[in-house]
Amino acid sequence: MQNSKHLATVFFAGIAAAAISIIVIFGWIFDIALLKTMIPDYVSMKLNTALFFLVTASILILFIKKKSFNLTLTLSFILAILSLASLTQDIFGYNMGIDQLLITDFDAISKGETSPGRPSPTTSFCFFLFGLVFIALHTTNFKALKIAQYLLHLVTLIAFIAFLGYIFNVPSLYKLSIFTSMAIHTSATFLMLSIVVSFIHPSNGVTGLFTGKRIGNFMARNLFVKILVSVLILGYVQLLFERYDLVSTEFGVALFTTCFIIVALYLMWSTAALLNEIDTKRELAEKKLILTNKNLENIVEERTGYLTKQNKQLEDFAHIVSHNLRGPTSNLKSLLHFYSQEETVKEKDMLMDKFQKTVGNLESTLNELLDVVSIRHESKKEREELHFESVLKRLIDTYQGKIMETNARITYDFSSIETVEYSSVYLESIMQNLLSNAIKYKSSNRDPAIHFETSCKDNQTSLKVSDNGLGIDMEKNGNRLFGLHKTFHKHPEAKGVGLFITKAQVEAMGGEITAKSELDKGTTFCITF
Repeated sequence: MQNSKHLATVFFAGIAAAAISIIVIFGWIFDIALLKTMIPDYVSMKLNTALFFLVTASILILFIKKKSFNLTLTLSFILAILSLASLTQDIFGYNMGIDQLLITDFDAISKGETSPGRPSPTTSFCFFLFGLVFIALHTTNFKALKIAQYLLHLVTLIAFIAFLGYIFNVPSLYKLSIFTSMAIHTSATFLMLSIVVSFIHPSNGVTGLFTGKRIGNFMARNLFVKILVSVLILGYVQLLFERYDLVSTEFGVALFTTCFIIVALYLMWSTAALLNEIDTKRELAEKKLILTNKNLENIVEERTGYLTKQNKQLEDFAHIVSHNLRGPTSNLKSLLHFYSQEETVKEKDMLMDKFQKTVGNLESTLNELLDVVSIRHESKKEREELHFESVLKRLIDTYQGKIMETNARITYDFSSIETVEYSSVYLESIMQNLLSNAIKYKSSNRDPAIHFETSCKDNQTSLKVSDNGLGIDMEKNGNRLFGLHKTFHKHPEAKGVGLFITKAQVEAMGGEITAKSELDKGTTFCITF
């Protein structure tokens, strides 16, 4: 799979190869020895070699830019044919006259070389392989592309051996024993191009080993550079020892082997440590993922429970709406029918009184239902600092008539927690419902005694409201205490809406309300904010 970053690298490598070839061509045109050899007294890059590199670079640049498909394919064939022609001259020992076609190689003639101007056979062979590779790159055949990748690896190997000969100063390596010398900048350019061009299809061949994203690829990248550097250093040291007769050849091999084993053990240890660190991070990531999944499951479970509860309340609400509105509506319809049938004013006035009472009851029912709806769709839950005492005193003033009528005694103790961050509308509604219920459901045997008190436990503020009223049978009615229109006393004003609204308001603000009660002893409500 091609990567834009890889293709950019290939493009700039083509530019670099073109620059090197142009420099060498100028060296030949103007006879500048340094430009031809790059390093004084080293092997020069032949003019034909520079021209082959220029063609190679041109093909590469045009191919990456996806310009002139036919031109790049034609240049690829020309590169393969000309390099093969140059190679066959060495194999079969004849001269086609193409070695000094443009410029005479006086340097080679002065040195007595048999084939002046001719690239080394290894150089021609590498260009021939590049020609085949470029031809394969113009196809979509997977096998052809895979073979092309291994041809590039072969060029890399040949160029590396030649380049290694210069590093170790071993002429037999950069001459490859039986062939003429390959220039150092020729081998370096081949090495660069063969490696970089393999990134056009990085998943193929050895390149895929170093470009993959799996743990094995990471290990290969980490180990290869270290092993390469270690082997080069140890090999160079061994070569120096033997050159200066510090050790015998046999002892040098044994020393090299021992040192390499030690280095290999160190590399294995460092790589194992790195992989263990990665494995530890993976385990931590898996644990975090498991914990996150559990938290998500808990959240889903809580949400499911909440939605189930809301659905149940909505079912109750729908039932009440259909039940409580059907009766008054039907009654109004009947009254209107009788009103239209009556002829006397007296009878019409009597029906109108009943009509007004029914409308009043219907209005009361609608207001109760609207209160319930407003809690479900309340969007203004802004919190502000509220004083419990101020809210309670305002409620006592509102209910002064009922308090005097029932001789109720209201006490409070807000010394533990005096204020709370809460919705002012909700707090007043909650305390009002609990106060009015305590007065409404008073015992006929004693005067009402109602007590408000705050406390704090585990950094949570609580409000307790206690009374000595009729009480509730919790074993019988505890599970439906806060249900909509659930009543527990035969009181004319009992509608079972107040506690439902109170619970809904408390839960809407993220709190909880509980109750303890005994028949004929009283009830205590506890609200945790």
